[in-house]
Amino acid sequence: MTTELPWAAPVIPLDTEVEALAADWIKPYSQVEHLMRARDWLVHLHPGAPVEMRVAAMTHDIERMFPGGPVLRHADGDWDNPFYLFPHSLRSAEAVGMWLGALGPVSSQVSVAEVRRLIALHEVGGLNGADVVQAADSLSYLETLAGLTRDWVLSGICSLEAAAGKLTYTVERIRVPAARELADGWLGWAMDLLPTSGAVAVAGEGLR
Repeated sequence: MTTELPWAAPVIPLDTEVEALAADWIKPYSQVEHLMRARDWLVHLHPGAPVEMRVAAMTHDIERMFPGGPVLRHADGDWDNPFYLFPHSLRSAEAVGMWLGALGPVSSQVSVAEVRRLIALHEVGGLNGADVVQAADSLSYLETLAGLTRDWVLSGICSLEAAAGKLTYTVERIRVPAARELADGWLGWAMDLLPTSGAVAVAGEGLR
């Protein structure tokens, strides 16, 4: 049983106006820690990451803050379902693009088109920094949302096997070697957070 957290990226101070404004904008989001830690992991992996990559990392899931978005069927365990991932990514890219466009002169600090491109690719990765944004998202997921994955099982949203598959998929999709090495360490810790089959059975009885 893993007893200690694996090494984690340090918190990186916000050093541009647009990032500070983004941090304020995303505060109401229930998974704001995941977004902010994605930025920290991004800068650890790529210390010279341009502001577009940093803004993309810290806003990549923001469409979930607004009602009416695509819905993922957790019970299916279909974690790479493009009919969910692509609408989710594009909806976030659109929301962030609209938000940046409404900032006025501050929006000139970034290429809005580039931020939108990186967010649109955050689930699948890609060229020119998109793989790094995806890797940062994955590392942050393991660090900040492994407990949520456990809760999906205990609440009956998905099976223990499906939850383990989510954690494994989060690591296996990474294409940045340095990030993959770090994620392998986090995977064991995250797996240890999942409930035992006995705990799942007890939780299931409680839901009846």
